[in-house]
Amino acid sequence: MSSDLIKENHRLLKTCILYKVLQKEPIFDSYRNLCDTVGQDAMEYRDFEFWYYRFYHGNRDFDYDRSVDPEAKTLVDMPVVLMNKIAKNLDPVERIRLRTMNHAIKAVADSFPPVFEKIKITVSDSDLSWSLNDKMFICTKKCTGCSFWRPNSSEIEKYEECYMKKGLEYLAPVLKMPNIQVNHLSFTFFEGTPDRDDLLPAQFNAKSVHIYSKHSNEAVHFLSAMNPGYLESISLEVMFLEEVENYGIIFGTDQFKQAKSIEIKEIWRTFNVADLSSFSHLKTFKCQLMSDDILENLPRIRDMISIFKEFESCELEFFLYGNFPIAVFAQALGAEIPIGPLAEGERLTITHHYQIPDSNKCLEFKLKQEERNCRMGIRKIR
Repeated sequence: MSSDLIKENHRLLKTCILYKVLQKEPIFDSYRNLCDTVGQDAMEYRDFEFWYYRFYHGNRDFDYDRSVDPEAKTLVDMPVVLMNKIAKNLDPVERIRLRTMNHAIKAVADSFPPVFEKIKITVSDSDLSWSLNDKMFICTKKCTGCSFWRPNSSEIEKYEECYMKKGLEYLAPVLKMPNIQVNHLSFTFFEGTPDRDDLLPAQFNAKSVHIYSKHSNEAVHFLSAMNPGYLESISLEVMFLEEVENYGIIFGTDQFKQAKSIEIKEIWRTFNVADLSSFSHLKTFKCQLMSDDILENLPRIRDMISIFKEFESCELEFFLYGNFPIAVFAQALGAEIPIGPLAEGERLTITHHYQIPDSNKCLEFKLKQEERNCRMGIRKIR
């Protein structure tokens, strides 16, 4: 049966609505699916809502004459001042729903830039999940179609579409809202994840971003979608980042060059002291390093960091080929080794101060011995 025939026949439209009610499909999803199938101009939402709830309460009279009813008031009949007040007092997640009602209300909702404290997105070959602040959404792959769970709902919704397609129907419009701002954005992409190049707009406003991925090109793609003039902090957990050229690609992005803080969570197995020059613009950084000549290069690392103008603090975690006690690190820096026994369970910690030449500032080194590595915290102090 053609969509035009259904659109022109009110009894057929009401039959479709009754079917949605009997299937216990939520009203907003029912209306959206009807419009997608028949056409956006098939029926106004307020008319759909009237028949949906009439059928829901057991009244199945298709010929009911609505002309005898008093004219219903709608949201757009409210004064603009009142609509603004309502939208202002909704949180960003609630305002998303408001945007889907009609153009007038969407314009009011969009007049308040959506600001999220945290958005976390996880993609695998079996589900797509995301949290907007403290509200969690999950779309899971099933044998036929998918199931969708949303916050504040006791029902699990079932659909025939692929889990990625259905999940993105809800998620993508959120990420592409006008002027959206996020304090912390987190991506986790597991092995076998479908390519999602269309997930973000060209420039996304996030203060900090964490990216977990198996592949560096995927991490670079999503890092490059961040607004480099807005992004301040970057955390990368890329499983196959060992190749030197992959670091170079990341260090060459505008996002990295304009960031203030960087954390690389995978072990940097190809570390070269010269690579530290890429960190000279940062206030803070944290990384895990592995090199067979790290002890010989510790003084050079110290001297390089001492001339970083923006530097405030960093944490370097050294994984060595062989077992080196913390005292060896301290001696390489010219630090004094404390004498005396340690309490039971206590690990040796050594603090060392290095006066920066021609400056009233110094670098404070805190070295801590751990089971398989040496952790070194460095901060600039007066």
